[in-house]
Amino acid sequence: MFWIPRRSFNSSAISLAKKVSKGKSSNSSGEPKNALLGRTSSKLSAGIVGLANVGKSTFFQAITKSSLGNPNNYPFATVKPEEALYRVPSDRLLKLSQIYKSSKITPSYLKIVDIAGLVRNASKGEGLGNQFLSDIRNVDGIFHVVRGFDDDTITHIEITVDPIRDLEIVNDELLLKDLETVETTIERNKKDMNKPNMRAELTKENEILEKINDLLFEHGKLSNIFKWTEDEVNVINKHKFLTAKPTVYLLNVSKPDYESQTNKYLKSVQDWMKEHSPNDKLIMFSADHEHEFVNSETASPIINDMVISMKDSLNLISFYTVGKVEAKEWSLKRHSTAPEAAGLIHTDLQKNFINAQVLKSTKVFEKSEELKDVEDVEKAMKYDRNGKDYEVQDGDIIIIKAVGGKTK
Repeated sequence: MFWIPRRSFNSSAISLAKKVSKGKSSNSSGEPKNALLGRTSSKLSAGIVGLANVGKSTFFQAITKSSLGNPNNYPFATVKPEEALYRVPSDRLLKLSQIYKSSKITPSYLKIVDIAGLVRNASKGEGLGNQFLSDIRNVDGIFHVVRGFDDDTITHIEITVDPIRDLEIVNDELLLKDLETVETTIERNKKDMNKPNMRAELTKENEILEKINDLLFEHGKLSNIFKWTEDEVNVINKHKFLTAKPTVYLLNVSKPDYESQTNKYLKSVQDWMKEHSPNDKLIMFSADHEHEFVNSETASPIINDMVISMKDSLNLISFYTVGKVEAKEWSLKRHSTAPEAAGLIHTDLQKNFINAQVLKSTKVFEKSEELKDVEDVEKAMKYDRNGKDYEVQDGDIIIIKAVGGKTK
């Protein structure tokens, strides 16, 4: 268990929290099914978030190898969010394409969104607050950039450099917006309970919202440290709570610090995360260093690590469809079934699903020296036939069988 430090809230924040706090509720009764937060879509996105002018747009240019974004030395250089797709690195896909002699390689992608910077009281509309928070609501995960370098020539909106203060400002604004969402939804539901056939549904939703409120007020975040039921996840996903989005924290340091892998703020940020965000990841990087890769054909190793970390935080796994024509990687929500995987390929395959023939990519790699092409794989390797209840595993090679002779 971790607690919001008492410094976190000003008087208005405490007042808002008390308005919707109506006593404690346990995290769960019994042992509910541990459902995963977030959308089930394979086309998920991550937003670059942080205080204004901390290097988000410079990072965006580096991660997308583009001139998108606006890395100027003043707050709110970014107003409208910029979007770009980043190819998720995959050694497995490359190896499979080589073994199967595939003519085409189709990787998976993660959409990256550069979001306008935040300031104190964004939840009250300060700065570009409402737009900022709305843009975060529309992404699935967060790259939270925090400044960890001293440079008098680069303006800091809070005047001084203090990563812990900056982390708390952003997280508190997200929390306050979620508390506001809970409060307004509960009140709206109460008004709508007189509508025919709505009372039971809205009463149940309000019970879940009361629990969410208590968890937010006590812990400051809706995260994967809790065990969520499917009903609870449905409510959280319905309202796109900001504090429920998985976060990869990025400590933006100077180029010398990055090269030496030392930074005077690193330990304090690590300690803060242990208390407030224990299941999220922290990566130290230098936007200035990564900007050198913008015009390079070489991918940045640290940015690859960031994207892979985000994919894992979003609970995405990979399965593959491979052959002579194409080797393709598909991103799928963890714990998804074979029919759900089939639906990513084509809705008809899910509708008319018969079975999934599955081969573990690890088995193919173990015998890769003996396999010259797809025919060798089919002769040497045995696919396991699985039905509708099969839970797809990371690294599966899948052939879908469907009614009407459709196969993929």
